[in-house]
Amino acid sequence: MRAIGPPLSDAERAAFLAEARSFMGVRFQHQGRSRLGVDCAGLVACCLAAIGRPFQDRKAYGREPFQQQLRAMVALNFGEPVPLADARPGDVALMRFRGEPSHVAILADYVYGGLSVVHSFAQVRKVVEHRLDSEWTGYITEVFRP
Repeated sequence: MRAIGPPLSDAERAAFLAEARSFMGVRFQHQGRSRLGVDCAGLVACCLAAIGRPFQDRKAYGREPFQQQLRAMVALNFGEPVPLADARPGDVALMRFRGEPSHVAILADYVYGGLSVVHSFAQVRKVVEHRLDSEWTGYITEVFRP
């Protein structure tokens, strides 16, 4: 069962992506859930809320992943993952840099072709978008369809 309801329509996916891009430059804030600051999960939660979709959020979490809680939250909201080969703009990628998955990003259509990721990235301290190249694709563990 998906907490957010049925999959997003094409119009909702477009609105979800537009909302994500409207956060570009908003500062990274651990557990942030507003335009004053968001983290990666907060960006997804804020963008879904903006298009009127509920999101079962777990706001109390540490900076390090713990017992697959991030994956559990994503699966609770979006159901079973889709194959990476079927990924498309508006999907949510679960990523692992080391250890268990610790990051989510919204897939988007890259201006020069292919896919990009929109995410609140702690290393650059803000919401950014960049091409989904082979390095970033290698971090993806699963893709979920809102």
